[in-house]
Parts: sequence; C-alpha cells; structure tokens
Amino acid sequence: MINILNCYRIILSSFVFKSYGKFGELFMNVFVVLILFLVLEKYAFGYIDPGTGTLLFSALLGIIGTLFFLFRALIIKLKNFSFSSAKDKNNALKKSSIVIHSEGKQYFNIFKPIVDELIKKEVYFIYYTSSKDDPIFEMKSDFLHSEFIGEGNKAYAKLNFLEAEICLTTTPNIDVFQFRRSRGVKKYVHIVHSPADIGSYCLYSLDFFDAVFLNGENQISDIRELENKRATKAKDIEIIGSTYLDVLNEKKLSINIEDTQNGKPTILLAPSWGENGLLKKFGEKIIDPLVNSSFNVIIRPHPQSMIVEKDMIEKLQNKYKDKNIEWDFDKDNIYSLSKAKALISDFSGIIFDYTFLFERPVLIPEYKFDKRGFEANDLKDEIWTFKVLPKISIVLNDDNINNLEHVIEKAINDGALKENIAKIREEAYMYPGQSGTKGALALLNMLPSTDI
Repeated sequence: MINILNCYRIILSSFVFKSYGKFGELFMNVFVVLILFLVLEKYAFGYIDPGTGTLLFSALLGIIGTLFFLFRALIIKLKNFSFSSAKDKNNALKKSSIVIHSEGKQYFNIFKPIVDELIKKEVYFIYYTSSKDDPIFEMKSDFLHSEFIGEGNKAYAKLNFLEAEICLTTTPNIDVFQFRRSRGVKKYVHIVHSPADIGSYCLYSLDFFDAVFLNGENQISDIRELENKRATKAKDIEIIGSTYLDVLNEKKLSINIEDTQNGKPTILLAPSWGENGLLKKFGEKIIDPLVNSSFNVIIRPHPQSMIVEKDMIEKLQNKYKDKNIEWDFDKDNIYSLSKAKALISDFSGIIFDYTFLFERPVLIPEYKFDKRGFEANDLKDEIWTFKVLPKISIVLNDDNINNLEHVIEKAINDGALKENIAKIREEAYMYPGQSGTKGALALLNMLPSTDI
C-alpha cells in the first residue's frame, strides 16, 4: 500500500512541482501523510464512528484545499515582491525591458560589445551574473543594473520567475534542465559563443528559444534541420558576428608579445574537456613528444576541466612539474594564443579563435568523435566543424606523432593552410568589429515600439 501511495505521490508531485515549485512539493508531502493516516486507520487502537469519520474527512479536505490556495497565493506574492517592489525602488529596473543573463565571469567578453552599445544608446537593461567578481561590476552607468544572483539552483530560482520583454543568455537547454521559461518573459534569445556549428552543442540545446544570435552563415543549416526534424517552432535568426572574437581582436592589437622565448618557438596545447577531450583521450602520448622537443610548451586546459577533471589535471601537473611546461589558467586565452606559433587541440572552439585571429596552423590528433549526447547525432550529414578542420589543420596519427617536432615545423611554414583559413573565416566570422552594434540593434528591434 505504501509503495502504491509513493508512486501516486511521485506522479502527482512532479506535476505540482512543475507548476508551483517547492511549495507545491511541500503540499504533496502533507497530502500523502494525511492519506496514509486515513488508510492506516483500521490498525489504530481506537474507534471513530462513520459520522465522525465523514466529518473529519471533510475537514481534512477543507484544510488541504485551503493550504493549496494559500501556497499558491504566497507564490504570487513572492513573485510580485521580488520583481514589482524591487522595480519601484530602482529606476533602472523599472525602465528595463532587456535582461542579460551570464553564467559567470568567463562569459563577460561575449556580452561586452552589446553591453557597451546598449549604454551608448542610453538603453536601460539588467545584467544578472553568477560570479561575484564578474567584470560587469567594474562598469558604471545609469543605464546598467548589475546583480549577483547566486549560483546553480539559486540563480535558476530567480530566473524562472523573471519578468522582461527579452532575456539574452549563453545558457543552452532552456526548458530541458533547471533553467525554465518564465511566463513573465516574452522572448528568450541565445547568443552562440563560438564560430563552430550547432552540432557541437548538447542535445536539445536551442529547441525552446525564440531567437538565436549567430556568428556566421555556417550555423544556420543545423538549426533549421533540427527544427524540421523535431517539429519545433522556427526561431528568429540574426547573424551579428562574433562578440567575443571582436573583444579578443581588440586585445590582440593592444598587446605586444614575443612568439619566441630563448630563441625557441612556443606551442600551445589547448584541449576541450570530457571523454572526447585531447587530454582525456591521449594525455601523455601527446605531452611526452612536446616536452622532449626544442619548443616552449603551454598547456591551457578548458575551464570546465578544472571542475570535472581536476584530478587528471593535477596528476599531469605533478608528473611534468620539472619540464618546460607553462600551465595557463588565465581567464583570457589571448595571451597564450599570441605567444603560440602553432596550436594542438581537438574539437575545442579555441581552434577558430586561433586560426581566425592569427592565421596560424592547428594540429589535431586523429580519432572518431563520439556524437552521443550532441546535436551532431541527430543531424543527417557530417557537421561543419569536421568538414572544415581538414582544410585548416594537420592530422596527428601513429605514423607522424613520434616525429612531432618535424610535423609542427612543417605546418608553421605551410602557406596553403593560411589561404584556407582566410576563406573559411569569411563564412564563420561575419561582420568583424560590428557584433556589438548589430546585437544591440537586433535586441531593440525585438522590443514593442512603446519600449524603444
């Protein structure tokens, strides 16, 4: 009997929780305890006559109904308090129709050109971040309200009751995981943060967005194919260029870093993370030939590696602590990219950062990408990234990896790679230097005329 009740509880609470959150879950727990009490009544050492039992049961139903509507009213009051009252106290909040949501400081460069342009156009907006030390807090403007909203579920609890005309975010998988659409938001806009194609995203990443800001034309076909296959609503698409590449390019022009040290060129090893990542798949097999070469070596793990693969990184650091390796964990990758004469990577978006900004060669180990869990698995053809990589990179395999130093030197002097990079950049990194203007205008055009 208890198992049956528990099944009903799970089914009902999933519905109530989806609609009313934690208060709904609390209500369901109370409800199940009361029902369990009534079911087990026959085992109690006492007697309640039918009339009294009916009266008590009616009273219990009344209490349950009252609790339900009290919880519902409380949620509405909390919602109104969090957003309406706060708006009345803050002029920027009161006038804002645009909310920018950032998962953390590592995404600041993606939003910065748009932030700068909105301030320039004197548009009120809100910037929510999950980093206490986000660079956004260093920006001061009457048109910007920036706020730390916590991390993880705490942040999503606020976002899921958001009220705005537009929410711009890099976070994918809305309405798939904890990040839910709020009824108070008219339009959710995702901004793609890499020139790579959508096939490298996790499954269902963009299905429930209203609009997407893209880097180039190469990203359109995947989106449309997935929409047709899943019968989801067609999203508005705006090609604005690459915001963060524009930021990196400005920094590149402002710094002067030598790409040789002690007369030796520098090689950058910058993998992605996860089971398909370079360090996970190859690790020492790639690092050993590098440390035994005449190159200076920089290893820049993906930021996510320090969260989910920290043990592996620390193990490699300890093994090679006395070797000619510099470990780079800096927020910006532009300094390591500027130093490197060649890059060794896998399928990481840093490949396009490097090739598009510096027109220098990339070396990629030969292996089959596991598409499971990625949008690539649901696409009919090979994804764009793996079509173009052979044109702008050198493949490392069992035949040449033991002669890695020679392979790298040959790649550095390969003029054909540089020509291919220039052609592919035109397709995947459109409107260089204009992303902030185009992104801000696209947001303003989405607003009702009364808000502009």
